[in-house]
Amino acid sequence: MPTPYRPLSDEAFCDLFASDPERAIAHIHSALHAGELEAGQKATQLLALLQIDLIRTVVSKNVRGDLVDEVADGALLKVVEAVLANPPELVNLKQFRGWVAVIAKRHVASIARDKREQLRRDAISLNYDESDVSPSWPDEPESVEVGYEIISDVDLIRSQYDCRSDDHRLIVYMRIELGFPSKQVVEILAGEYGLEYSANNVDQIARRFRDDCRGAREQ
Repeated sequence: MPTPYRPLSDEAFCDLFASDPERAIAHIHSALHAGELEAGQKATQLLALLQIDLIRTVVSKNVRGDLVDEVADGALLKVVEAVLANPPELVNLKQFRGWVAVIAKRHVASIARDKREQLRRDAISLNYDESDVSPSWPDEPESVEVGYEIISDVDLIRSQYDCRSDDHRLIVYMRIELGFPSKQVVEILAGEYGLEYSANNVDQIARRFRDDCRGAREQ
């Protein structure tokens, strides 16, 4: 028998979720069954907002520490948008958290398509040490350690970036800007975009971009 619907304030819903997540989900079901669609949708959005720690955990495994807050905020927004556009079935908390995690992972991958994320910094560190899977992206050229070369000409970077194919721009962004290991780039390309590349291919494409940027700078 469905749980009778009883309106709850946002604070009361948060308290209910903290004490018994499954009862919080049952509350949403009762609102929907009672025809209180707006209340059910609002409670589902609140449930999504309460998953911020999960989203941060997912994001932190895929991006550098200094980008976690920004990317997690974007992923949370995507989750809330998904609640509005195509709300989940809300079978249980485990199912809902899995749904949230998938959206967060897709967001991490999708930002690689936006070259503005690639170009919004003033400098790119060209590190030729392949063992370094997390290149530094310093704010000031003077802060660069010995062994790094800096290209601070954003127009030059944009020119080299724009002349790549969509696939190669995606690889350059994830491998160089986000600092993802080649194997992780390969997994994202296959899982999120249906693209087949080897780790060697990814390294070659990233190295060619670095070489072309340096060559253009020296001309």
